[in-house]
Amino acid sequence: MKKLLWTFGLLLLLTACGQRKEAVEGNLILTNYAAQAISHITVEYDGGSASSEEAISDTQLASFTLPEEENLTYTVSFQTEEGETVSESFTDSFAEETVVYLRVDRAEGFWQLEYDQPS
Repeated sequence: MKKLLWTFGLLLLLTACGQRKEAVEGNLILTNYAAQAISHITVEYDGGSASSEEAISDTQLASFTLPEEENLTYTVSFQTEEGETVSESFTDSFAEETVVYLRVDRAEGFWQLEYDQPS
């Protein structure tokens, strides 16, 4: 009986984990895959900027709305828990309904900011 309850509980937990959906708005989506939090996320582009001071970690998202332009160059930066600032520049086309996905991760002690695959 204990085995059956244990199996049922594990199945329920796995099912609940797969159902996590976050509503996102914007055409630039940044996901932090690292367990360590990042904050003070800023996106600067010609003619403006967008920012969020909220900390995100462990697959949480931050979304921003950039102008619908072709070949828009922008720089994304964020601050780590250790106080380090990480930044990277990108050039993308934000045509109507185009969404660009970026990912933050930490591997072998180094922060990485690169393109991500949409889920």
